[in-house]
Amino acid sequence: MVNEEPLAIDGGSALRDEPWPDAPTFEAADDASPVSVLEAEFAAVLSVAPAGVHAYGSHTGAYESAVMVAGVTGGEVVVPALLGRGLAAAARNVKARVVPGEVETDIAALSARGLQRALSAETSAVGVAHAFGHPAAMTEIAAIAQQAGVPLIEDCSDALGAAFRGTPVGTFGVASVFAFGAGHAVTAGYPRLQTRAAILVVPDAAADPARADLAQRARFVTGARLDEASAAVALAELRALPATLEARRQLAWELTFNLRGMRAVVGMPHGRWVHHAYDRYVVRLRSLLWKRSLEDTVAAIRAEGVPCEIAAGPSLHLDAAVRAALPDDPRLSEEHLAAAGRLPSELIAIPLHANLTSKDMDEVAQVLRKVERWSL
Repeated sequence: MVNEEPLAIDGGSALRDEPWPDAPTFEAADDASPVSVLEAEFAAVLSVAPAGVHAYGSHTGAYESAVMVAGVTGGEVVVPALLGRGLAAAARNVKARVVPGEVETDIAALSARGLQRALSAETSAVGVAHAFGHPAAMTEIAAIAQQAGVPLIEDCSDALGAAFRGTPVGTFGVASVFAFGAGHAVTAGYPRLQTRAAILVVPDAAADPARADLAQRARFVTGARLDEASAAVALAELRALPATLEARRQLAWELTFNLRGMRAVVGMPHGRWVHHAYDRYVVRLRSLLWKRSLEDTVAAIRAEGVPCEIAAGPSLHLDAAVRAALPDDPRLSEEHLAAAGRLPSELIAIPLHANLTSKDMDEVAQVLRKVERWSL
C-alpha cells in the first residue's frame, strides 16, 4: 500500500519515532598481553602465520606500511576510483602516481575491466578495496595483477569476515589493511578511545622472510604500534565476530527481501561465491528515475527516523592532485570511469549492527518506500 502521508521533511509525521538502537559495546578483554594476543587470534581468523600480522595504532601507518611491503617506491599505483583514498594517500607518500580504476556498478569495487584499462608499463602495484563488505572479483583481479607482474594490496577495512570463493579477503595479495573504527565489526573502542587502530597482514610472511622483514621495518619506520587499551577492546570484538556477522547477515537478508519490487531503490547485492560482511547496508538510487538530490534524500530519510549517510565520496579521477600527476591521460576520461563518476550521487549507507531487529528492518523499508513515493 502506498504511503500518502507527506514526508516529515515537508511537514508530515515521521514514520519512525523510536530512537535508533546503539551498536553493541564490549568489555575489554583481560588478557595479559592484548596486542600480541590480538595479532595471534587475528592470524587464526585468516589462517595465516602470526608472524604476518601486525597491530597498528594508526590507519595511515598501516596503509603506508602496506605500500612499503609491496615494494612501491614510485611509478603508478592503480586503486579503485571509489573508496580508495587510504591506499591513494599512501602511494602518494612514496612519490607514486595514483591511477583510478573503474568500479563495478553493483558492488562499487574495482572491476577487472577497469584494472586492465588502468595498467601501464609504469604500474608498480595494484590496490583493491572490498566496498561495504562485498568482496571484489578477486579471481580475475589477482590473475590480471599476476600476469602484469605487479603486487596486489587489499584494503579490507569494510570486509573483516568476508570471503571470495572460500578464501578470506586479506589473503589474496602481498599485504592487506584492516582499519578499525565506528561502524565496523571491530572498532577498537573508537571514538571513545581516540586510537585509529588497524591491522596489517602479510599473508606469505612465513614463506617469504624478506617481505616479513619489510613489514617489521615498516612498522618501526611509521612508529605506529597499537596501545594495549585499544587492543583489549579489539580483541573482545574479534572474539564476538562470528555472532556479529551472523546478526548483520540476517538483518541484511531481511531488508533486501523487504525492498523487493521498488522502482527506484536497489537493495544491496550479494554475488555468487561470496561471503558478505555487510559492514553497512547500502542502497542505490536509480538516478534516471529519482528526482530528489542525494543530499535532500539523506535529509528526508533521517527526518523519518532512520540514520543514514552518503556512502561514497567523489571519484578519484576528479581529484585535482590525481589529474595534475596524469595530465591529459585518457585513462581519466569520463568514458572509462562512468560508474565511478555516477555512483557517489546514488549510494546511501544505513548502519547495520547486532542490536537492530527485524522490526527495525521493516521500518527502514517502509521509510525508503515512503521517500521513494515523493521522489519520483
